[in-house]
Amino acid sequence: MNIQHPSQGGNPPHSQAGYTLLEGLMAVIVVSVMLLAIGPVISFSVGTRFQAKRVELATQAARTYIDGVKSEAIPAPVVINDSTKKVNGQDAPTGGSLSCDNPTNPNLCNNNTLYCVDFDGDKNNDGKPCETDSSVDMVVQGVGYNASSTDATKGYQLGVRVYRANSFVPGVTIKQPTANEPLTPDSLTTNSLGNRSLPLVQMSTEVLPKDATFQNIKDRFETPSP
Repeated sequence: MNIQHPSQGGNPPHSQAGYTLLEGLMAVIVVSVMLLAIGPVISFSVGTRFQAKRVELATQAARTYIDGVKSEAIPAPVVINDSTKKVNGQDAPTGGSLSCDNPTNPNLCNNNTLYCVDFDGDKNNDGKPCETDSSVDMVVQGVGYNASSTDATKGYQLGVRVYRANSFVPGVTIKQPTANEPLTPDSLTTNSLGNRSLPLVQMSTEVLPKDATFQNIKDRFETPSP
């Protein structure tokens, strides 16, 4: 009987074959290149999601402020008649600090020039509605313009800018509008930090107090610009 013994040499069966060191290194390189390619896309997507949420909260804060001013629950802003500034050209708030210490309305801040909208409660248990270390609290600046009068009871155009509360910390300089470069909101497509020197939302509306007359409205809109 002729018995054949298996050969002891040669290549192992295919099922037992493994990767060589070179193939393993190539796989690592390919994966690294792919991560480098999609990493910025993932970061951009996450940043845009964060920014969209901030803009949503800022829009809610703006509408809360507008409704409060129109119902007279919130004091009217200072109304100017300077046609060179109107609404968009009026000064932005001064940053660096946020003081909400009005005894009758703790939501009024910085000498009643700003209005705080609290979205996370008094998380520091200090009695203050807005915290500069909050990522969701919003601060609203209202500005008024009427070409014919500085009396808010005559009606005016209300401009609203909404900033993050953490814009009012040392080291952040809030951007001011200029004649050649009006103020614009922060971009919706940004990284997760965004630009704290810019408002998240800007909008305007007409405020017509209940005692305003049709003649007041007519005079305001017919007043020629100098």
